[in-house]
Amino acid sequence: MTNRKKKLLLLTAISAMLAGCSNSGGNGSGSESSGTNDGGGAAASKPLQVSITLMGGPKTPDAWVETALEEDLSAHLSRKVDLENLFLPGWSDYKTKLNLMMGDRKSMPDILWHSDMEKEYSSWIQAGVLVDLVPHLQKHGRNILDYYTEDTLFYSWDDGKMFRLPGDVAELGSMTTMLRQDWLDNLGFQTPTTLDQYVEVLRAFTNDDPDRNGKKDTFGFVGDHDWRAFAPFFYSHGVDVDQFLVQEDGTVKYGATMPQVKQALKLLQDLYAEGVIDPRMVTPNVSAGDLFAEGKVGSLYYWVSFLNAGHPKQMSFKEINPAGQYTALEPMLGPDGFSADVPSDGKGWSFVSVTGAAEEPDAVVQVLNRIASKETNTLIKFGKEGEHYKLDNGTFVNLINEDEGKQLGLDNYTWIITRKDEANIKNTPEVIQLFERRIETSQPMRDKIVFFKSSNRKEWSEYSAGLIKLRDETFYGIIAGNLDIGAFDDFVERFYKQGGKQVEEEANLLYASQREEREKFGEWYKTNIAPYK
Repeated sequence: MTNRKKKLLLLTAISAMLAGCSNSGGNGSGSESSGTNDGGGAAASKPLQVSITLMGGPKTPDAWVETALEEDLSAHLSRKVDLENLFLPGWSDYKTKLNLMMGDRKSMPDILWHSDMEKEYSSWIQAGVLVDLVPHLQKHGRNILDYYTEDTLFYSWDDGKMFRLPGDVAELGSMTTMLRQDWLDNLGFQTPTTLDQYVEVLRAFTNDDPDRNGKKDTFGFVGDHDWRAFAPFFYSHGVDVDQFLVQEDGTVKYGATMPQVKQALKLLQDLYAEGVIDPRMVTPNVSAGDLFAEGKVGSLYYWVSFLNAGHPKQMSFKEINPAGQYTALEPMLGPDGFSADVPSDGKGWSFVSVTGAAEEPDAVVQVLNRIASKETNTLIKFGKEGEHYKLDNGTFVNLINEDEGKQLGLDNYTWIITRKDEANIKNTPEVIQLFERRIETSQPMRDKIVFFKSSNRKEWSEYSAGLIKLRDETFYGIIAGNLDIGAFDDFVERFYKQGGKQVEEEANLLYASQREEREKFGEWYKTNIAPYK
């Protein structure tokens, strides 16, 4: 038996004895729905032990952050809380570990973190080993319900029940077009607003010595080896080659097959041939963040967070280029007047559930609700202000180094309802405003994209790997000049012959079904969630 468990048993015995000698007690109401006091009730007379699987962070055992969180939870639940951290192995092994744990109630954690396990998740629901969170959220979940949007919760809804919550959801608009403002000023250009103006600037950044070093050693554009990186070109044409898009007639098509893609690919092919696009971009494993820091690139489509003054890549960039300045642009207007930034799906990529092993699911949801508060989210991610960090005119300043942060266990609880709003104090006020603006500028494409809820996509599962490989080989081949632009037409023909027809038929059926389900959820939400926010 571990010392922690011995302590817990001793505390339990003492608490039970004291409870028997006391006439005091709560009625269970408290004010937990406000998120300020999650305790109360007869159960508060004994310590609460909560086991939780953790995947993110340094996975430091018995760290400062565990004690700090226990103290925070105990104060707000009005009872002692003891956490048992169950650190998961690496990405190649965590699913095996979770399946073993979920195979026996004795080994199940109270709070289960999981990701990319849709089949297993469905089987856990069927086996009755996950708790329906709705009644508990109605009583104790205001922090959670206030933070997550209606659209986000839809993806965790199961016909009137919710067996999971998102553990981490990207900002609804988290990417932007970045441009070297100092180069723009050096060359006397105005800020581009259309795709044609943007391309003109990129060419000048490549050919007109924007850094004034007398050498032709700069590139106009770079990015990760990822189709999102080409958003200024594809999105200005109203297409996303990685998503299914709703057409004007209400049907759904795979974006990569739409004729506007051919126009964008031809432009990219020309820019690549001219040396405007860094050739490293068409090869795997390129890091746009590293290329960003080098200071030899005029523009890239990248994460908004990189514009924080305290971001490591931004700091590296400033060390090499003290006078350099990247600025964020509004999305480029395309030939038909369309513009948009890349939207996130809003549904989350990882989740947390409460299992049937939890003796007090109500109290466990109170734990999650407190973790979802701004104060606690900030505490477990950054530590204590004045001791581990400070805010200097709105800019986050670390008072500890990376190794010290790992020793403290900061980020151990990441992805357990991680807030991306003002609780993320690393974001400057300017970056927070930019995130808010990107929600607006990504909406036009969010209205087009179908983010599927159902994981039961038989045709996609069967054919997608081959279709994606065909797309990537064709499109990168065209951009790099290894294939003629006519290869796009061959791609479309082959796409439908190699399973694309079945995939799109399935997508259309799912889209129609999902629209009906979303309407049903909206009515349910008005009665079962909205009044409890």
